[in-house]
Amino acid sequence: MAGVDDIIGGWVKDAEKSGEVKKLPGYGKPLALEDERAVPPKYRMAFRILKNSGYTPSEVELIKKVGSLKAAIDASSDPAEQRHLRKELAELQQRLDVALEKFRSDP
Repeated sequence: MAGVDDIIGGWVKDAEKSGEVKKLPGYGKPLALEDERAVPPKYRMAFRILKNSGYTPSEVELIKKVGSLKAAIDASSDPAEQRHLRKELAELQQRLDVALEKFRSDP
């Protein structure tokens, strides 16, 4: 009796022979793997499920905003604007640190 691996392997071989595999989106391109090292292991599956359903955790949004502010500071040549952006960055960084603290302290 064929095992599940054998059955699935047969399906894959049939799809390769018929050319269906070459029609798949991303065929021949490297996989886009997410870097999840910053997410504690016990939360990774939940975050992945939320991400796949279109929900972005607030911590991720804060991280994106921090990156955008850093880029804006680097791109700006106006000292007054840079001071304003740095102040905004410091406040945002503090909010992010508080948000991430719950992950660090959670057993």
